[in-house]
Amino acid sequence: MSDMAVAETAGAADAVSVRLAAVFLPAPLPREGRIAFWDPAGEVWHSEPTPDAPPTHTELTVVRPHGAGVRRRTAPALSLPIEAALPHLVRARRDPAAHPATACWGAAALHALRLTARGRMLPGLTATGHDAWRAGPLDPDD
Repeated sequence: MSDMAVAETAGAADAVSVRLAAVFLPAPLPREGRIAFWDPAGEVWHSEPTPDAPPTHTELTVVRPHGAGVRRRTAPALSLPIEAALPHLVRARRDPAAHPATACWGAAALHALRLTARGRMLPGLTATGHDAWRAGPLDPDD
């Protein structure tokens, strides 16, 4: 396996290199969304499953530069439940080797954790009537 692949198999988040790009995969229920990690360099990589948060191997359609324009292509990806991806994203936030998209999702994850720690979460409902949390009340600094 390459250095872009699995670093360790101790946990699902440790199985992903910070150099991989992250993207959020929404779900009808927000808590069921996943984070997918893929390699912009096009390298094929694999991860060992973990019993607590089994990763799902999938393919993403990504848009990449091509000449003066762009072209769509598929890329192999590893998707994790948000709770399994969270430690990886938080670590990537301050890692200079992290992909910019992964660092950005890390910043969003840290902001959400700070709001939660400050009690800035309110119960709510989705458009389909399912229970879901939302951020609030927010201060101007938020």
